[in-house]
Amino acid sequence: MEDTKLEFSPEELEEMRQFYRDELRTLIKKIEKVSSMLQKLGAPSNIDVSVYKKALVPNEIYAKQIIIKPEEKTEKVELKEGKKQKKSEAKMLSKWEDIVKRAETDPSVKEFLEIMNDNSIPVIDFGFKKREKKQKVEQVVDRIIPSNYKRAKNILWSDYVYDKLRLTGYPLTVEELKNAAIVELELDEDDKNAAFSAIHSALFRLKKNQKSINNYALKGSRTSYYGLSEWFTKEGKLLKKYARP
Repeated sequence: MEDTKLEFSPEELEEMRQFYRDELRTLIKKIEKVSSMLQKLGAPSNIDVSVYKKALVPNEIYAKQIIIKPEEKTEKVELKEGKKQKKSEAKMLSKWEDIVKRAETDPSVKEFLEIMNDNSIPVIDFGFKKREKKQKVEQVVDRIIPSNYKRAKNILWSDYVYDKLRLTGYPLTVEELKNAAIVELELDEDDKNAAFSAIHSALFRLKKNQKSINNYALKGSRTSYYGLSEWFTKEGKLLKKYARP
């Protein structure tokens, strides 16, 4: 099979960048934890992760209003006599202390800290309130109807992919989903050419955002098979009753 170039929208690219930035942060924390333990055991690793940290944009600098300074929070904590400090409050204080420490060595964080300490810059209150969750009425789909997945010039790929896997009853590859879509959705030439990338993006969103899809690959193969999350064990192994025929 010829290599197919994947194409993503700017939003999808940013979503993927953020996912892998978070993965890098997790790996850095693991390395620091292991390195610290080796240090205590008398076998220092001498691993410097600061070079990787410089490439990361601190998550907490995107909005001034989400950071609560220690002096502002202390007053509120003192009013709660006899009550334990909430975990969320402790976490925010810890983040602020971490920013102050990082500002000593990181110019970008130092600049952010100066902005935070500038009282002439107002904190904008957006008046955001948590929306109440609406009860979603699940419509049982027992067959693929093309018109259900087409909206003007767009195709609801995530809906189609999820329904197709559920109705098939066992994992499928991206190529198999594409070939099925060409027939079932009656795709024109433009949609046929874009189908592989569109399905790949839909699977990415369903797995990373909605957690409704999982996948696996056979040993020695680069081909991934995608199925519904409930078809897998907590360890990520496919249940036997959903094995491919």
